[in-house]
Order: sequence, then C-alpha cells, then structure tokens
Amino acid sequence: MMTPLLIDALTISEGRFEKPCPVLVLKMMLLNEEMSREFSEKIKNQALLLLAIYRKLLLAVDRDLCKVKTLKDSVKRRHWAKVDKAQDKMVVAGQLRLKSLDPEEMILFLNTQHFLKKLPISFVQELVNWASPVVSGNFLIENVLAGYIAQKLLPLERIKVKELGKSVQPYFHLANFSVFLPRLEELYQKYQQQIVRVAPMAEVALALTDLKKARVYRIRSSS
Repeated sequence: MMTPLLIDALTISEGRFEKPCPVLVLKMMLLNEEMSREFSEKIKNQALLLLAIYRKLLLAVDRDLCKVKTLKDSVKRRHWAKVDKAQDKMVVAGQLRLKSLDPEEMILFLNTQHFLKKLPISFVQELVNWASPVVSGNFLIENVLAGYIAQKLLPLERIKVKELGKSVQPYFHLANFSVFLPRLEELYQKYQQQIVRVAPMAEVALALTDLKKARVYRIRSSS
C-alpha cells in the first residue's frame, strides 16, 4: 500500500521542495494528480528519468529480496515532516545510511549492483541534484532511493542534502518501496518512448528501459 509516509520517503514532504522541481512532478504522477502549468518541459522530463531509474532499481531490489519479508510501514508514527524544517548541508555520500534488514536477512544485492553499474556517473550526479536526499544525521529519511544510489555510486563525493533539525529514525528499508512497482510500471509503459527520447545519452536510455539497442537508437534518431 502506498501510504502517505512511504510516498514522502520516496519523494519529499509538502513544503520541503523548492517549486517547481522534478521530485514534486514525480509525486503528482504517482498520485495521479493534475499537472500544474508552472512545470517546464525540462522538469517534467527530469521527473520521467527519476521514474524510470526508480522502477529499474526497485525491480532489481525486488528480485534480490524476493524471499525477504517486507517490513511493516510505520503508519501510526508521527510524520517527520511535522518535526522540523530542513537545512541544506554537504555530506560525503558514502556516509549515508538507510534502515537495515535483520542480520539473518542480509544477502548480496547482485541484481541491484548489476543495474547500478550501468549508470553513467555524470547522470547520477545530475539525478542527485534533482532529488536531494533529506537526512537526520546520516540516515536517509526522504528521497531515499536517490540517496541510496548516491551512496553506492558516489561514495567519495560531497553531495547536497537537506538535514532535519531534530533526530528522526529511518522508517523504511529498500524492501518497503517495492509496493510502488505496479504504479511505476503503469507510468513507465505510458511514457517509455518519451523516456528514451529525453535521456541525456543512449547509454542512459538503455539502462533505464527494457528496450534493445536498435530500438533505442531508432526512437532517438526519429525524435
């Protein structure tokens, strides 16, 4: 179930984003809300790329964690958005953390690693700017997937995050976000060719879609 807490953990809480921004567009797409005219084509296209990378990442995570129980959503706990405002801060991406699985559930994320290796570093750097993680200490609280990608692919780089003023424990592990897959798949099928066209390079389009190289190049050459 896509609870409000889980949606904010995947994207960002109301009032925390700088409007207009790709993360807000993605959130509106997930909730099937009408798109505002204030969003430029560039921002909408960036949101489509976020959609595509989150879908592929969660498909890989789902395969890696197919035998792991999904952790319960903390829907009865106080929403961290009401705790405090967030301030910009620079952190080393490799120090970011998210909620851990129980020790007996830890396995090698082979499918996830295979997908992440396909992503050009320059594209990942841009993506993290579109979806700056919100943290409490070193724990990822919002834009969790963007923070996870940065942790894995930009471990030595300093990235901009938004830090909460009060301590908040992480509610969700990667396994929790698999509930978004049906909605992400629906949106992906609708925008697949547009994702191919707006990808900054063919390498990114191949990594973020299920299409063969010839089809990707044909779509990009016809745009």
